[in-house]
Amino acid sequence: MKNNNNYCVILAGGVGKRLWPVSRQDHPKQFIDFFGVGKSLLQLTVERMLTVVPADHIYVSTCEEYAAIAMKQLPEMKPEQFLLEPVRLSTGPAAVRATWHIVQRCRNANILVIPSDQFITNEQEFTKSIVQGFEYVATHRTFLALGVKTTKANTAYGYIQRGTPLGDGLYTVKSFTEKPEEQYAETFVKSGEFLWNTGIFLWNAAAMCTVGESIMPGLFHSDIIVSNIEEENDIVRSCYPAAERISIDLLLLENQQMDVLECRFGWSDVGSWPVMQDVLPKTADGNAIVVTPATGQEYKGTGGKVVFKNCRRTIVSVPEGVATVVQGLDGYLVALQGNVLIVTPNDNARRLKGLVTELQVMYGEEYL
Repeated sequence: MKNNNNYCVILAGGVGKRLWPVSRQDHPKQFIDFFGVGKSLLQLTVERMLTVVPADHIYVSTCEEYAAIAMKQLPEMKPEQFLLEPVRLSTGPAAVRATWHIVQRCRNANILVIPSDQFITNEQEFTKSIVQGFEYVATHRTFLALGVKTTKANTAYGYIQRGTPLGDGLYTVKSFTEKPEEQYAETFVKSGEFLWNTGIFLWNAAAMCTVGESIMPGLFHSDIIVSNIEEENDIVRSCYPAAERISIDLLLLENQQMDVLECRFGWSDVGSWPVMQDVLPKTADGNAIVVTPATGQEYKGTGGKVVFKNCRRTIVSVPEGVATVVQGLDGYLVALQGNVLIVTPNDNARRLKGLVTELQVMYGEEYL
């Protein structure tokens, strides 16, 4: 039976630069069907959370400019289930704003925050971990991170060092390192002491109120009685200019007393092309294909027309209906979307972000 005090907030306000040019400013990654299943990353996340949280206890946090597309993709959700950010200030303020909204409904809420770009391979274990996490924060006034065992030195992930064992797979958090250089990531993996940070966090509302007030002054101390979502949004707009720009990961893991649950579900953050290459079905030579709808079109499910000639470990992403021949590439990304084509080694997500910035400086916003 689902606990009526349990709530979920799905973070879906980012622009997804590491999956550019398929992820664009006006249609970012969370709204894209990368796996050809007829559902976007956001829709898959909502579907996953319905197994552990009541439907009306699920909220989507996104920026105002993405409200229309989010609501279109999730027509079964009510307008008040979309928590809109007036300014994009990273995930910390978004999580604080969501907590404030939920506290008005349930002062003893247990809250889970999850990114919209997760790839989970063992749904049963995932559900088991979420249930355990909710039970833990319901009885402990602390913040809880979900971590998974490291398998290789991935510089796109954060690393949580386990501290004192607490039983049942739980540990205190000894340290946290966000996106380390490769040499440090290799050391962390070899030590066996570190877990990947999944970006999934849980807390009881009481634990976040004090922290939230320090991040967004005035929000939790407001004496105004909010009667509808429009009034609430007005209050949020008045508080956001003074809010601190910080990710939820750094807000909690670097600044708060934390515990971590070591989870055993298969997990990847599919926010970059190197990781997307890892999780997609591949040919015998390690090549992968992503077929997305043509700009402004609906996906018809006809698959991709891609020919690989003497290629290895190469990923090709093209709009549906575009025939593509790629020859002689090893470890490359070839991606076409709208007015942008990119061909680059697919070994470093940071490099791609740099290329996006360079293109913006040279040719303007229309290519973002």
